[in-house]
Amino acid sequence: MSSNKLSQSNAVLPLKTAGPDAGEPRSYKEAIWREKWTILVPLTLLAAFTAACYLLPIDQICSRFYYIDGHYGWAGEHWFTEDLCYYLSPIPGVVLGIAAIVVLAVGRWSPELAARKPVARFILFVVLAGPLLLVNGLIKPAIGRPRPNQLAEFGAYKPKNVHYVAPWQLSKVDGKSFPSGHASMGFLWMAPAFLYWRRNRWAVAGWMTVGVLFGAGIGFFRIAVGAHFLSDIVWSCGIVYFSGLAMYLALGGWRDGAFQAQLPDEVNENTAARDAAAQGPQSEAQAA
Repeated sequence: MSSNKLSQSNAVLPLKTAGPDAGEPRSYKEAIWREKWTILVPLTLLAAFTAACYLLPIDQICSRFYYIDGHYGWAGEHWFTEDLCYYLSPIPGVVLGIAAIVVLAVGRWSPELAARKPVARFILFVVLAGPLLLVNGLIKPAIGRPRPNQLAEFGAYKPKNVHYVAPWQLSKVDGKSFPSGHASMGFLWMAPAFLYWRRNRWAVAGWMTVGVLFGAGIGFFRIAVGAHFLSDIVWSCGIVYFSGLAMYLALGGWRDGAFQAQLPDEVNENTAARDAAAQGPQSEAQAA
């Protein structure tokens, strides 16, 4: 077995690594340039959707579908699954965040966990940067967008005469609707996809699908209860996606084997095997 195959077989996080002629980026700038379409295409779609929300009543139409005139309020308020979804929605962030902290904290005493520190560091940074810092820490308080159940057109009267505010438009109402914090936690299941980015397309597609479906499911219930607009959910997805992509680039995930950590003993064995393979031809040449 060659040293390359031995290295891949002993990997803690098995990934499909590209060959030496695959045009892998050699610098941070080259890595960003290679991801230009994964940056520009989603950003263009988000910009187009946001512009449509300014020109068309997309958010109001979507929310009005779940609003019942009179004392019935919002349809989602009468679904028992809404409460269940509300309390279960933070689970992805809690599970991923705590698991990453445990690996980083205990890794100094456990070689098995220490080998997974690059993965844990990436996951923790995505959790902190996306839902916690950007969504709940910075954007929500700064924008102050009123929620659907605060609007006068949906029967709200406290505070008085509150009207629709488009996404990214500043508001003096303390609504904190934009973006959705609960949905952003659901979209966190997209984060592991970047551990396989450009190395295993099926793993990337699988984690992306799980994350989008989980976050969209939470967003559906948040819209049905009048707590968020459709654009709140869409931008939560976008923020988590770009947080994962930014951490992938910043932490050097584009480097070959960046998340392919190995146990110390296995590293020594592989190094010895490579040295033996390199010395073999040399000794044969000297003998000749």
